[in-house]
Amino acid sequence: MSGFSSYPQQGYEALIQKMASSLQQLPRQEARVAQYILLNQKGLALENGKTLARKIGVSEVTVGRLLRRLGCDGTKGFKEMLRQQYAENSSLSQTPPDIPHRYQKIVRAEVSALNTIFRQTGTEQWAQAARILSEAQRVFVTGFQSVRGIAEDFVRRLSLARGAVTYFSAHDNMLAEWTDSPDRMAVKSCLVLVDVVPYARESAEIVTLAKEQGRQCIVITDEFCHWAQGLADAVIHAPSRTGLFLESTTGIALALGLLVDAVAQARPQASQQRLHTWKTQSRRLKIF
Repeated sequence: MSGFSSYPQQGYEALIQKMASSLQQLPRQEARVAQYILLNQKGLALENGKTLARKIGVSEVTVGRLLRRLGCDGTKGFKEMLRQQYAENSSLSQTPPDIPHRYQKIVRAEVSALNTIFRQTGTEQWAQAARILSEAQRVFVTGFQSVRGIAEDFVRRLSLARGAVTYFSAHDNMLAEWTDSPDRMAVKSCLVLVDVVPYARESAEIVTLAKEQGRQCIVITDEFCHWAQGLADAVIHAPSRTGLFLESTTGIALALGLLVDAVAQARPQASQQRLHTWKTQSRRLKIF
């Protein structure tokens, strides 16, 4: 950045830290931009203000306004920060030559998404999610639209690691599962919600209702979701814009798989016994 700039001299890492700490106080559109930047840092070197705005679904002015709010000289200053930060090419910029040209950029984005998920496993948000899933007496899972199938698969997999896991559909059962008497509702339970853009209208309302009933909440979502951070007890973000025709669900699938593993690791003997029982019963019915 120019020494004559009216913006204070700061490095990329300092800007990212400031962005993360101020996320909850940002205006909604700027929060979307900040969330995307925080979760897609490995792929930012190839971006500019216009491409960022297009991917996030906001105006280029919004991107620049956020950066200036955080003490950066707009998109120009941010680009210079990125140039200095990634002066040495990372291994992610290299893709095997036998991958078709159409997928060269996509494979880098997909690998970056996986790395983003693995990096989150070392955060307090992740530890909180794993703790809730391991300690809850009952787990409800729900998902909407294109990710309902992934949510249902998560129920089946999580049920092999622990008991009392139920797929919860507000549309099918009209919340009948949550009409228990006060003594039954006192059972320690949690809700896992899986949702991506365009978010289901009832997502935030279901999380709010669950919290009002004393249930803990985990939200597994994409990089554009900023509303969940202020409602849920733990939020896992999975990058989804990798260049495919439809948004990628690779990151979400990995996050859910890692959470199943975390629950199994919390009670290894019990989980192994459940797996053994499942295999025995499956063989008896000749399912496999």
